Amino acid sequence: MYFIYSFLLATWIIVMLPYFAYRAIVSQKYLPKLRERTGKLPESLKADGRPTIWFHSCSVGETLSVQPLAHALHIRFPHARFVFSVITGPGRKIAEERFAAYGDGCVFYLPIDLPSFVNKVLNHIKPQMLICIDTEIWPNVIHECKKRDIPVFLANGRISAKSFKSYRWLQPVLASVLSNYTLLMMKSEEDAERIRRMGALPSRVRISGNIKFDRDIVEQAVVDALRDAIDRSFGLSTQDSPLIVVGSTHEREEEVVFDVLAAVRKHPDLEGTRLLIAPRHPERFESVAGLAQRMGHTIVKRTDNAPNPNASVLLLNSIGELATAYSFATVAMVGGTLIPFGGQSIMEPALYGKAIVIGPSMENFPKIIDEFRERQAIWQISAGIDQPELQRTQLTEALTDLLTDSARRAQLGERAESIFEESKGATAFTVDHISEVFATMVR
Repeated sequence: MYFIYSFLLATWIIVMLPYFAYRAIVSQKYLPKLRERTGKLPESLKADGRPTIWFHSCSVGETLSVQPLAHALHIRFPHARFVFSVITGPGRKIAEERFAAYGDGCVFYLPIDLPSFVNKVLNHIKPQMLICIDTEIWPNVIHECKKRDIPVFLANGRISAKSFKSYRWLQPVLASVLSNYTLLMMKSEEDAERIRRMGALPSRVRISGNIKFDRDIVEQAVVDALRDAIDRSFGLSTQDSPLIVVGSTHEREEEVVFDVLAAVRKHPDLEGTRLLIAPRHPERFESVAGLAQRMGHTIVKRTDNAPNPNASVLLLNSIGELATAYSFATVAMVGGTLIPFGGQSIMEPALYGKAIVIGPSMENFPKIIDEFRERQAIWQISAGIDQPELQRTQLTEALTDLLTDSARRAQLGERAESIFEESKGATAFTVDHISEVFATMVR
């Protein structure tokens, strides 16, 4: 099975080689990435005799989830060396910022998932264990670790309903891959059931909860610095006007949101209302800025570092700052919910006790949204994804109501924050299970 997988992957790489070579030549910034992806890591990552824990995450969100876990394991094993691999450029940028305390040059790109490249990395860093975050399943990385008796953990594991539909057809193959994990710690019972149906051994599956809920354990200093930086860029503390923060928006959602902002600003008490928006994908920052301007809004960007009190739209065109930006919200709205996407996390604004408004699509978080609904901790509009005009009407009503009714706003926020607080504890659970294995290896 691994031979066939490796053959197909190698064939694809050969076919794409001219394109990769062109990108590397035209943009020199791709050369270091290409070197690392073929297993050629810098000397800073070479094994130095200390026991090494290797963390792997994909991009920004997963990398941020590593923070509380790495912090807790560092307290438990202060003499261990930590190294971190990522896949995307934004993920690497965040990793280098957040994990600088673990040493210069401790971040690298995951090698291409072929045995020769993977073994170069394993020979270089000599890890005692590998901890993968979220849904990072790389067959050869995991298989080569297994061959060397290196324990592999999946932490904060998640299998979305959409991914599961694809994965289930590969169940015979995935069963072999998943058998190489020492432990699979999943966010919820739904995630645990899905990975069991994909072929994971039930005895190796645990339900941990979501590590992301514990990020405030280690992020306070970072959050304080980010708050100051965001405040300076937009002049938020100098404005008394209401602020709607809309996070992780997707294409087709921004047009609705900008229309709703214009409608809200027509209310006699809300003329100065502003909207801080953070598109989900960085490559869309400029197109969203252009859309806002075409729809009659004055815009200021985070990277401008020049506050404009007359701007109605504040564009958060930066990476890894949305969670902190929610702290400034009068009302928060979460993207990926007005279109058939399944929603983004509502827990980040809940951390700050914000009243949260969402659209009808929240299939990615069934357990969480059910609890928020049951405890009346969220305002979800009922207009379907094929009813954009009704969505505009209902969103305008929801935001106007919450912006003018401080008691109702506070009630929603308090309920959301209480759910967040009750959801903590995943980090301690995960660390305890990993430590049981790691402690026996470093005695």
